[in-house]
Amino acid sequence: MTEVRTVYLVDDDASVRRGLGRLLKSAGYDVVTCDTPEAYLALTSHRKPSCLLLDVRMPGMTGLELQRALHDSGHPPIILLSGHVDAATADRAMTEGAVAVLSKPVDFDTLVGAIELGLARSR
Repeated sequence: MTEVRTVYLVDDDASVRRGLGRLLKSAGYDVVTCDTPEAYLALTSHRKPSCLLLDVRMPGMTGLELQRALHDSGHPPIILLSGHVDAATADRAMTEGAVAVLSKPVDFDTLVGAIELGLARSR
């Protein structure tokens, strides 16, 4: 039996959720999309192994705020994505335990490598 590997994708941009979701599904991942951090927090259960692919800049709660809120809660490993990554943001995210901080548009092979690292940490 094949292990189900889930990627939770949280991004306020519908086109990113749709396009990246399709790519990840074609690579064999189960993908659960949320349009806000609050929608992710409302999920009642999380599958393992899994990882959380999270946009940094969103209206309302940001990706970094969600990362901070999930700290020490047994959440899936986090990979942050942003169109505007600066060194301070990346440093803070990595210090708080992010698997990776990647720039949009993201190289798919780099993203898959980070996802696989996150899934390995989730096991």
